[in-house]
Amino acid sequence: MKLCKSIQWLQLKALALVFGVSCLLLLCFLASNSYTFENIDDWDKIQDDNFTVVDETWLCFSSAKILHRAENLRKGVLKESICRLRVPKSIYYEIDGDIRVNGNSSSIFWVNSQGKESLKVKPFPRNCDPLVMKDIKEYSVKSFPLQNESVPQCTSNHSYPAVLFAYGGYTVNFYHDFTDLLIPLFLTAHRYHGEVQILITSMNPSWVERFGMVLKNLTRYEIIDIYKVGHSNIHCYKSMTIGLYAHGEFAIDPLMPPLGYTFAKFTDFLRRSFSLERHMLRKHEKSPPRKPKLLLITRRWTRKLVNFNETATMASDLGFEVIIMDAGDEPVHKFAQTVNSCDVLVAVHGAALTNMIFLPQDAVLLQIIPWGRMEGLSWCDYGFPAMHANLKYLEYQASLEESTLLDKYPRDHRYIQDPFSVHMQGWFVLNKVYMSEQDVVLDLKRFRGTLVEALEHVKKYR
Repeated sequence: MKLCKSIQWLQLKALALVFGVSCLLLLCFLASNSYTFENIDDWDKIQDDNFTVVDETWLCFSSAKILHRAENLRKGVLKESICRLRVPKSIYYEIDGDIRVNGNSSSIFWVNSQGKESLKVKPFPRNCDPLVMKDIKEYSVKSFPLQNESVPQCTSNHSYPAVLFAYGGYTVNFYHDFTDLLIPLFLTAHRYHGEVQILITSMNPSWVERFGMVLKNLTRYEIIDIYKVGHSNIHCYKSMTIGLYAHGEFAIDPLMPPLGYTFAKFTDFLRRSFSLERHMLRKHEKSPPRKPKLLLITRRWTRKLVNFNETATMASDLGFEVIIMDAGDEPVHKFAQTVNSCDVLVAVHGAALTNMIFLPQDAVLLQIIPWGRMEGLSWCDYGFPAMHANLKYLEYQASLEESTLLDKYPRDHRYIQDPFSVHMQGWFVLNKVYMSEQDVVLDLKRFRGTLVEALEHVKKYR
């Protein structure tokens, strides 16, 4: 009996040890996949093949410097240093000291007491996407010792720090405007409370104008197209970030630098930037009751909602005030006001759902997911962010009978029989078949239940 108890005790102890080691390994795995300060591997080299380290003091082994850098700058605590950080979507550099930028030659000169090293970087936050990165302009960061005659002289001295990044990639798409540029720029520049200059290479003036209300809330200074400033114009700073913090697709991780930022904080920042009236759904006991407002965003080209008029009629009969619009009908700031005035936003999966960032907290985002086992992708793109924006997220998965794919392919076609095989062929095939070739005809009786759920939620705030 005693021997059995001893064996049982040893088994429990061994099990606890295995469990503890497993947890430790899991934490190490998560930490290594969140962000690193010094690791250099082939994945990094997509963007900086020529990076070498002669002196390891070039690397930043402590997150404290990065996380408190803005505060140190305000206090005037500066010393020459360069830190290289990697997060899931980007590699970026934080440099302090004597920094001189010649945008016309895509060169950054760092004058310091060591003057040993040089590196190259493409300052765009999709370094894991070779198709995008091959078209991004590369910058050389060259280290020179003090009193070196090769270093160009400053023509414009600035007392505030700078953030340099490239425009490009998929940013003609509204979703990518945010996931690739505006969210990373918010994470990178917001900590300076406006005391930072934004330098853009390959700048698109219409993009700057389109999102001017957001950019003005990040910087008090002129936004510079650094590539067009002229060869002899050298902008000088004491601190600079080359590249942007980017945690993931349409996401903010509060455990990654800069610590403490959340997706809800970003959407609150946008509502203030666009001067939107509603920050959350509230009960207004003194105001006259009104119908909850539902915005149905239509699509012009792919994944169209064929019977949107009938859908709108049903929503109206249920008790909604219905607005039907295309997301491209108005400038961003005006469409943001329309979205913010609504309690429910409904759209088929696509970039139009990005407008959820303008909804008041506790409003409803209802995503219609096209057929083809698209639920995982749809959840990652909009379901997960919606919950982190403090929205009520609902989804409706269209059945095969609600897809126009049946008008193009027979039921025994592999696109119909085996959607997973299409997913396994990669994004371009998936996009062609399930994103570009089908529209949705809602089963109104089936969809009615999801609308009722949305209505019951917003009624709590009436």
